[in-house]
Amino acid sequence: MTLLILAVIIATLTPSCDAFSTTGQPPSSIISAGGGCSRFRSNVVSVQMIDEGDGGGIDVQLDTPTTTDDDDEDNLTNPSTVFTATPITITPTSTYIAASIAASPEQKVNSATLRFNNRLNQLAKNWDDTTAPKAEALLLDALEKYQQYLTEEELSHSTSPDSKRNHIIIPNTVSFTNAITAWARCTRKDSAKRAQALLDQMLHLYSSQTNEDGKWDHVKPNKISYNSVITAWARSTERGSARKAEELLRGMYDFYNNESGLDIECKPDARSFNAVINAVARSRDKNCADRAKFLLDEMGRLYNEGDSDLLPDALTFGAIINAYANSLEAGAGDKAAQLLMHMESLYQMGFENAKPTTFVYNACMNAFAKDPLIYVENEAGSNATTLNRAEKAEQLLDSMEKRYNEEKDWRIKPDIISYSTVINAHANSGSKNAGANADGILRRMLHRYLVGDTKCRPNAIVFTAAIKAHSSAINATLSGLDDSEDEGSKLQKQEQIKASAKRCEDLLQELCLLYQLPGNDRSLKPTSVTFELVTGALTLAEDWEGVERIAELREEGMAQCD
Repeated sequence: MTLLILAVIIATLTPSCDAFSTTGQPPSSIISAGGGCSRFRSNVVSVQMIDEGDGGGIDVQLDTPTTTDDDDEDNLTNPSTVFTATPITITPTSTYIAASIAASPEQKVNSATLRFNNRLNQLAKNWDDTTAPKAEALLLDALEKYQQYLTEEELSHSTSPDSKRNHIIIPNTVSFTNAITAWARCTRKDSAKRAQALLDQMLHLYSSQTNEDGKWDHVKPNKISYNSVITAWARSTERGSARKAEELLRGMYDFYNNESGLDIECKPDARSFNAVINAVARSRDKNCADRAKFLLDEMGRLYNEGDSDLLPDALTFGAIINAYANSLEAGAGDKAAQLLMHMESLYQMGFENAKPTTFVYNACMNAFAKDPLIYVENEAGSNATTLNRAEKAEQLLDSMEKRYNEEKDWRIKPDIISYSTVINAHANSGSKNAGANADGILRRMLHRYLVGDTKCRPNAIVFTAAIKAHSSAINATLSGLDDSEDEGSKLQKQEQIKASAKRCEDLLQELCLLYQLPGNDRSLKPTSVTFELVTGALTLAEDWEGVERIAELREEGMAQCD
């Protein structure tokens, strides 16, 4: 029954009237000067309907916790200061291996310490708010007992026999790192600070003032220790956490460069950068997208200078692209598209992890959908075709469909978010053709679902976005009304407005029909935003009978309570 109803809905997805249809050649490529290939997951993308006082809207965003540093005095709010950070320096690659061998002699670990570390490792696998304090308490207790043992040795001016030393827990780098990891997975608000405190204690014990005769060399932090703390800051919802992660990366490089032996185990790797970039990109700080992009550029520079460990992955690019989408800055869509093309270039050169994914495509289309410069009028008298941002988003969707059909790679398969994002882009375009364009995308999505693509199962969000697009078309037509026009032209525009308002009502009726099918799929339940958009469109068309019909339908309990 559901498939039959959807087939009928597809059949009705035609433009409201001829004046709203699109004609001419397909839009040109979105690739600008500079070249690139024409083809262009960590976090899940979610689409949300926002019930706002002005009638609501559709939003597509990363389903991740965010923090903000807007009140920090040292925020990078001036574009001229965004890229003033001191470039990271590293030792030439040719010295890595030799230096590592010289600086990291093999250390024997006794059986008591091995058992202790295994216990901490098991604790570090839990995701809760109670295990990390237990792991830290065990570590600090063992550390205190070992310090007492060392003090006794110093007072006796002798070295304990091996039989006694083998039964003493000697906390080492692995012990501290396991406790840090436990805090990184802890759900407490102060988890990142506690992880940072353990790393600071490692650095204090290892420092030259404390580490006489190398007796604390076994607690020297390594890249895993640092990465675990960076991860803790990246997961933190505290204000300033992204900045802390960024500072820690630079501190990691300082520690590595200051080591006389240049131990390669201390050198930051791709995980270090990726975690920091994701933290900065998701922070919602001012200029967070540009800051994350700067770190990505630093990765590229270091890679070109010989550090082959520093390769970003698709999630890293996707986080930055999504940051541009959430920045709401003019031109954010074009910046996101440039990153997408850069990913494609890397993939074509053989870097498999840089292949754009559905997540990345969706984030880039969302950047266009949210770009304040979403609609660009052609210059008067110009024959050149200027793509608006909605057309660019649709072109990316075209590329996704074509590429998936050719490669059958599920990593780039369009889903419900892909289609709803493009429909939302048309809804934001301010174009008289917004409704017709949205119907075209909706028709393509429903067709894919009818042929078995469950990723394109329709929901209330996509229908609401299409309704919003038709409502946007009505507003665009109304803004074009001119008292100086002849009566024939005015009458034609009024008919267009009525047709678009009727289309809004039809889409709502179809959505209600799908929701009333056996099973009552809640994802198909219209919200107050949906009803208000349709009521608003009918009001603009002065269809008062239609307004009454929607009020009656709403009273039947189809909408969520206000």
